Amino acid sequence: MAEKSKARGAIKFLFWLIVAVGLFYYAFHSYYSGQMVSWYYYKAATDGYAVHTASFKDASKEKPAMLEIGSFETVHGLQAVPVKKGDRLPVNTDGIITSEVLKKGKRAKVEDRYLKVMVPQEMKEAKGFKYKDTFKHKGIKTNPWSGAWNVGMVLVIGLSLGLLAEGFTDMLGFKVEKIEHFEGIH
Repeated sequence: MAEKSKARGAIKFLFWLIVAVGLFYYAFHSYYSGQMVSWYYYKAATDGYAVHTASFKDASKEKPAMLEIGSFETVHGLQAVPVKKGDRLPVNTDGIITSEVLKKGKRAKVEDRYLKVMVPQEMKEAKGFKYKDTFKHKGIKTNPWSGAWNVGMVLVIGLSLGLLAEGFTDMLGFKVEKIEHFEGIH
């Protein structure tokens, strides 16, 4: 009878191993294909210019970054795409330089067909805490289902790994006895 249990444990182990590997592959593929990023950087929450902030992180007042303004489907390097509130963001954008920032003209401004970024990050203080204010994640509206998808994936991967471990212990013939926490106490 022990051999039947070990064989059943081996089948259980192999099944959940395949399921777990498939789930990990799907999660990694979603990340590396850009699906997760496109869900996070989903829509514009304000009017302005969609940008890829890493492309001008070293800009300064002495050496400003000049971003070409156009209607690009994918933002590569020093490019900016005008967006209105609710517009779908182009690929590779991770922030929006808002119209309010451009009106002030201290950090960025529009010159001809270019967006001139002079201060990509600045130190600010709020409620006694200092923080670095950048354009990254600003003006972005995320896809609400992306959070549910992430939680669901974590739960399903965790469940499959738990059942994988259970199949492994069954395959090796280990029997884990449940602990009766209240045994003997009346």
